[in-house]
Amino acid sequence: LPVDVIMFALRSPSLLISTAFRRAPKIPPAMLGRRIDCVSGTGTDNNNVNLQQQQVRNYGRTCPAVRGQAAKKKRAASSGAESSKTMNEYSTTAIIADAPSPTSTSTGGASEAMTVASIANLKVAMDGTEPTMEIAKSMPISFKSMDNISLLTLSALKVEQARAEMLRRHIMTVDNVPYAEACRKFEEIAAENRKGMLFHTIPYKLGITAALGGGVLSVPLCFHLPTVHWFNERFVTTDIPEPQDLETWLEVGSWAWNWMEPPLGQISFFLLCLQFARAQIANMGVRPYTARMKAMRAKKIVAIYPQYDATLLSNYSKSVTYY
Repeated sequence: LPVDVIMFALRSPSLLISTAFRRAPKIPPAMLGRRIDCVSGTGTDNNNVNLQQQQVRNYGRTCPAVRGQAAKKKRAASSGAESSKTMNEYSTTAIIADAPSPTSTSTGGASEAMTVASIANLKVAMDGTEPTMEIAKSMPISFKSMDNISLLTLSALKVEQARAEMLRRHIMTVDNVPYAEACRKFEEIAAENRKGMLFHTIPYKLGITAALGGGVLSVPLCFHLPTVHWFNERFVTTDIPEPQDLETWLEVGSWAWNWMEPPLGQISFFLLCLQFARAQIANMGVRPYTARMKAMRAKKIVAIYPQYDATLLSNYSKSVTYY
């Protein structure tokens, strides 16, 4: 503790000096010796008022009057008509502004502009605190009624239904077929993707069976007198206590715990070591069994359907659960 106090005392002057220099406002040489109003930006002399105003804008961030005036302008702007727009409207407006004009580009540009316009129709502004009937009617109630941007966002969040809908629309564009035909093709891909899942889930089912079986059997092996007697005769062969010492199930458990404690403790420690090893494997970036199986499944789907985008197929295949 005294060493920490001495080190802090030695560091305090340097900390104070660095803080003072860091917080000190930077004043350009042209403004030295000149009194400038923070709000209006005019000085006592009449030299180049525009230059002074520019310098105030650049270096006046530390001035409370400038910050207060900026805050008032921001509140006034937010209370106007622009504040009624939602984030979706702002993103849609930016997309429309960046979209190529049909007159200045080829047919591809026209189709892109039409797509952006159709997306803009789905964005409805909320003028009040409660949704209107127009807003309620414009809300998509399924993934197939969502726009491409929403599907792309949900797909990045690894939502299986969103990735499935993106794959359906991709099938429409590649095969040049309607939505119903694309859905039938998608069902074929989904069925092919689920082949072999029974073999992949065998280790999980064995682990579930062993865990549940061991947990259920541990109760009678510790507290049920006939089961404890049978286990002792077959595997332990230790001395049997007096009958008055085995009258309750707790006394039976105290006797059985003499040989049940070592295996149960060892199994618990072994599982703890396995869990720690798996955490270190994940830190190294090594894919566990589940990730390897999903990667193999995705690779198989991409090889079977090479006409479709490999990324969309792989993302959909990896997002599908075993059940």
